[in-house]
Amino acid sequence: MVDAPALILSSATAAIGLFAAAQLGVRRDWKDAPATALAVFLALSGISGIDLLLDRTGVYGAHPWTTGILWALSLFLGPSILAYVLAMTGEPDRWTFARAWRIGWPASVAVLIASPFFLLPARTRLAVYGLAETDTLAGILQLLFVALFLLVTLGYLAAALVVLSRHVRRVRDLFSNIEDRTLSWLRALVLIMLAAWAWGAVKSALSLGASTHWLDVAAAAIELGWTAAIGLFGLSQKPIYTRETETPKVLPSPEKYARSALPETRQVEIAVRLEQAMRADALYRDPLLSLSALASRIAITPNHLSQTLNEHLGQSFFDYVNRWRVEEAVERIKSSDEPILTIAYDVGFNSRSTFNAAVKKHAGQPPSAFRA
Repeated sequence: MVDAPALILSSATAAIGLFAAAQLGVRRDWKDAPATALAVFLALSGISGIDLLLDRTGVYGAHPWTTGILWALSLFLGPSILAYVLAMTGEPDRWTFARAWRIGWPASVAVLIASPFFLLPARTRLAVYGLAETDTLAGILQLLFVALFLLVTLGYLAAALVVLSRHVRRVRDLFSNIEDRTLSWLRALVLIMLAAWAWGAVKSALSLGASTHWLDVAAAAIELGWTAAIGLFGLSQKPIYTRETETPKVLPSPEKYARSALPETRQVEIAVRLEQAMRADALYRDPLLSLSALASRIAITPNHLSQTLNEHLGQSFFDYVNRWRVEEAVERIKSSDEPILTIAYDVGFNSRSTFNAAVKKHAGQPPSAFRA
């Protein structure tokens, strides 16, 4: 039975994914690591959308040799999204074969494990896809394929979430405004993919069968949604790190912090110098202020500034700068009739939402409460 809504949604997924991948392919930066990884993910998402079309339009039934090919390719969705996350949260670079292999080898091994499927008789291969009478071997293979996909893909997505969590902490130590740098949209979409693929795998494992066409429609709609969202946000996402002085390498690891042994007296001296510079020159008003720029202004290394903020003052760079901004903003809200949003931009914030959250965190009340 041909399920028209599911076919339409899958066709849209294929069209959007392949179109977005082509858009990345014609950009001048297409060879850069983030663009390459994102293009591969979008192309694979588009190809994945074709799978239901081939199933429901009878292509697999007429040509059994085609079964399993797109499923094998889908195992590389996980590596490609992890590669995009790693490329966006690290220093932009171009891919090498060795680097791609380090990320993609688990998926490659999974394809190798599944390769005997392509040597099976056509009847058994069709039975795995529900296109012929199911036998014991077909049922076992269905469960094995679901388990293999779950193990590989969900593992990659979990790894991507870990990297994104570390990234959020890192940008708070490097930048004073982080609205476009946290990749919160990507974290939300990875969570959606994690839940959707787990649900789809369970559905397949339980063999809910032909009486659940609405589940196919729902799955196709969710896949269309994340493909379109990743294409839209990914094409418009600006680089996280734009200068050599604003990369993750600026910050040492916690182990290096422990080995650096920056004396407490030196940290106190840096903290005093830092406060004097912030108070005298109102450096926090610069919305583009970064850890490296501030370190340069007070003539110390970014490493020592970061260590002083984290160990001596107990704050991230982001929180430290925003505390100064909030202090001035609250005073101006109390003592003037200036529009609150004007004050927010004047003291260095880039958005109303970030300003409101910072005032509530550092001053304990929303901005409007101080005006009242």
